[in-house]
Amino acid sequence: MPEQFFSKLKSMVKREWKIAFLSTVIIGFLTHMYVFTNMLLNHDGINNMHHPQNHLSSGRFFLAPFSGISSFFNLPWINGLLSIFYIALTVVALTEFYKLKKTPSIVLVAGIMVTFPTIASTFAYMYTADGYMAGLLLAILSLVVTKKFKLGFLPSSFLLFISVGIYQANLPIVLTAVLVWLIIELLFKQNVKETLQLFIQYVIMISIGMLLYVLLFKSYQNTRGIVDYQGLNSVGFEISMIPEQLKKIVNRFLDFFGRGFVSDMPINLFEILNIFLAILILIAVIVAIIRNIQHLSLLKTVSIILAGLLLPVAAFVLYFVSPGVSYHMLMVLALAFLYIFPIIIYDRLQEPVLSVKVFSWSAVVLLFLIVFNFAIISNISYFNMELRYEKSYAFMNRLLDRIEQLEGYDNVSQVAILGYHHVETNLSSNKVRENIPGMTGVIGETFLSAPYHFTGMWATFFGENFSFVNQDRLSELRENDLVQEMNAWPAKESVVIIDDVVVIKLSE
Repeated sequence: MPEQFFSKLKSMVKREWKIAFLSTVIIGFLTHMYVFTNMLLNHDGINNMHHPQNHLSSGRFFLAPFSGISSFFNLPWINGLLSIFYIALTVVALTEFYKLKKTPSIVLVAGIMVTFPTIASTFAYMYTADGYMAGLLLAILSLVVTKKFKLGFLPSSFLLFISVGIYQANLPIVLTAVLVWLIIELLFKQNVKETLQLFIQYVIMISIGMLLYVLLFKSYQNTRGIVDYQGLNSVGFEISMIPEQLKKIVNRFLDFFGRGFVSDMPINLFEILNIFLAILILIAVIVAIIRNIQHLSLLKTVSIILAGLLLPVAAFVLYFVSPGVSYHMLMVLALAFLYIFPIIIYDRLQEPVLSVKVFSWSAVVLLFLIVFNFAIISNISYFNMELRYEKSYAFMNRLLDRIEQLEGYDNVSQVAILGYHHVETNLSSNKVRENIPGMTGVIGETFLSAPYHFTGMWATFFGENFSFVNQDRLSELRENDLVQEMNAWPAKESVVIIDDVVVIKLSE
């Protein structure tokens, strides 16, 4: 009977799982409610109000079925609900994977995972966000299943295969999570035999999962073709590229954690908190070593140092997979595990001595501030997204009003757009950009950067179904004497009708 099933299920749910799930849901909704209850679009969202998400040519073979759970419509509330649900289950899985017991540590891990800037950037693409969060869940589940079950690495390799087939950036997440686990185990476990055995199973699981993905990727590439996006069509590894890619990793790592220190951008609370995080991590390792010094051998110490040095490499491992890749905020969720690392050490330390007490309070306070700042960053992002939408909508309304006043408007079926719509306000171009990290999908003044954004917005919000002229017709129009004499927007002569084409000159 259903009631008996749910009663048994309830008895199986651990206290730690409940804390993890509820903390994620509460913090998640407090942070992201605004984007769930508003239609905040970006440059991709305008043409994805309904889209099957069949990005096979981008190597995201399994994105469509997981995005399709919420339908293929852009439904912020439903997509948001499912996303938070998947993240909450992910935090439950992390709680089990890292054996977290203390309530503050579980709550802080939930906060880091659900407010990390990558999540807000993903929610900028709300129409498919739940699919990507499902991929994150599968990635972490692959680690838990490997750990909990005999021969679990076999089904887990399939989970990883599906996860990477949703989004390739899930591979760095798995690698980084495993390295953090390895460091913790080496610091706190006396007998490393079990740890090494499990680590080997993780290596086998990841190898099998990625082999399955590579086979599918190569098969599709040879039969249908892969798009030239982020270097996907030139996937491969050469020994000679290691120095250059390592340099990219160092630069991108420093840019994320200390942009204000390595560029001409101002230093914000984000960078300051990251400095304290680095100090906290160093203290965490020192305290853990002191408390477990009798169990640390030279080999374990060297292994810990090596694993620590490999953390940035794991987080940016796609540099070695695809030389042409450009890491952006959507791809760096693996870095969240550097924030989680001191939380796990705090969770493992039990001795009520002064050094442990000082470290524990420092960790809880600092990570709380970091979570709060992440939430602020997310909402500044949503704030700018609304500004972008309002400015884009207002401009499109003005433009359509101008077109409708022209003689011959009733015969117009095509549009030719020359130049770019340039807007610059101190708020969006300067203040927002300076005060948050490089948030993909949310920065900028408008989302009208390509002709299909214009036609898409007119079709969706104004009911005007213009098609964009083909390249030959566009070249022909550029040579037209009338077009060459046109002044740029907002001049009266910036919009003219030639035959069935409305020509809009936005800039010279």
